[in-house]
Amino acid sequence: MSGDSPDEGNVESLRIAREEAQRTLNSQLSTLDDIDAKALSVFRLNVAVVGVLFSVLSVAGASDVTAVGSVLNPPVGAGVALFVLSAAAAGLTYATAGQRVGADPDGLSGMCDASEAAALERLVDSYADWIRHNQRTNFRKALLVTLAILGTVAGTLALSVGVVAAFTDLLYLPAGVAVAAVILLAAVVNLPSQIARITRESDAVAGTVAVERTGDSVMAGQRAFRGRESEE
Repeated sequence: MSGDSPDEGNVESLRIAREEAQRTLNSQLSTLDDIDAKALSVFRLNVAVVGVLFSVLSVAGASDVTAVGSVLNPPVGAGVALFVLSAAAAGLTYATAGQRVGADPDGLSGMCDASEAAALERLVDSYADWIRHNQRTNFRKALLVTLAILGTVAGTLALSVGVVAAFTDLLYLPAGVAVAAVILLAAVVNLPSQIARITRESDAVAGTVAVERTGDSVMAGQRAFRGRESEE
């Protein structure tokens, strides 16, 4: 929309575009908050499960080392590792922030002397950049939280296989069932499509967002951080 200066006849259409952009931005932020809430729940669950497992094994080991040793088989170790990796993915989901939430103070100050039409055009152009940036953030968060949930499910199945193997000496059959269940779940949540999407569409979005435009046409936007800073 940047280019020639807008005339006053465009004000009404610019107002409509700004209102629609505001609704879109609010919807994006609500979606990102929902993903963060899911990631935080998964993180807490994984940390609690790993903590309980270590506590139980420590108490059991103090009274019967032999029994604990029989339970500590490779599937159980894999299950604990999957819970830890799932917690890491969930934590990274929550920490991957930096989404644009609205106008930045400097950008608003720079609009004080602009006409209504010029100010609205700048806002609409800025909204377009913020929406593109949030879209890329959404790609990353959605993939990470999916991996976190899959890790939790896989960890639970691995622990189950380990317990079955410890008490029945059956390993390959329950392990095969568990692997098949994880593959099926990955297909249900469209994990391959999510990976392909973030690879394909992030590159497309990056062409318009990664290098932020300079000058007065677009505001950088106010960013919200919950964890590590991201300058992207």
